[in-house]
Amino acid sequence: MELLNMVPMWLIIVILIIAALTIIMMAVTYFKGRSLEEIRNDVYQLILKAEHMYEESGSGKQKMKWVVSQARKLLPKWAQALISEDTFMKIIQAWFDGVKDLLDDGKMNHSEK
Repeated sequence: MELLNMVPMWLIIVILIIAALTIIMMAVTYFKGRSLEEIRNDVYQLILKAEHMYEESGSGKQKMKWVVSQARKLLPKWAQALISEDTFMKIIQAWFDGVKDLLDDGKMNHSEK
């Protein structure tokens, strides 16, 4: 803790700004190379694969856990460190719910619930 007190506050702020800008630049570079639609498509493919791998009834949580673990591997290491597994699971669940809603009646209108 004493070491932290010896470092000037302006230096800590500059380091944090540089780190934030680096993360933003890495994110922009990643998403320029891959669109959100391409990433979502990869996740949909994983969901379909999980459906065929785990055919027994009541295996929904097991399927989702497998999809999340496989989908996180598609992300760059820095993104894996920034996005928690729980957050990623919520994102994938929202995409899955959207697919179920679309398949329900051909419209995105929350009618699957």
